[in-house]
Amino acid sequence: MLRNFEKYATRIGGAVNHRLGLDDCLMLKDTHLRTITDLEAFMALARKKIPFTATIEIEAETYEQAKEFMAAGADIVMCDNMTAEELLKVVAYRNENFPHILLEASGNISLETIESYAKTGVDAISSGALIHQANWIDLSMKMN
Repeated sequence: MLRNFEKYATRIGGAVNHRLGLDDCLMLKDTHLRTITDLEAFMALARKKIPFTATIEIEAETYEQAKEFMAAGADIVMCDNMTAEELLKVVAYRNENFPHILLEASGNISLETIESYAKTGVDAISSGALIHQANWIDLSMKMN
């Protein structure tokens, strides 16, 4: 229930929410990828089972993984914990080979480093720094 308020507060503060929860798209993270032996076959089956409006986002931790996931047909590649320098390489590869795929930078991005990530050419940046230091009020719903 509070997640909606958190998302609203983030929007009011000037950020853009890209999803409400992990179920807004098919998101494959490192733990999921360990169980998939044939990514291309998995992607073909997933495309048949998810709504045609749903996207598939895959988390890449390296440049090589990002290339593999683009070739496999991801709609979005989340570049997790990559440096801005690594992202420049991923963006250049994407622009040359898969310009329709979106790139998201994520992981250890702070307010101090966000500008360097923005300059790489990624399409989106996710940063928990916006809410990590949020103060929560002590709210009670008791009535007398």
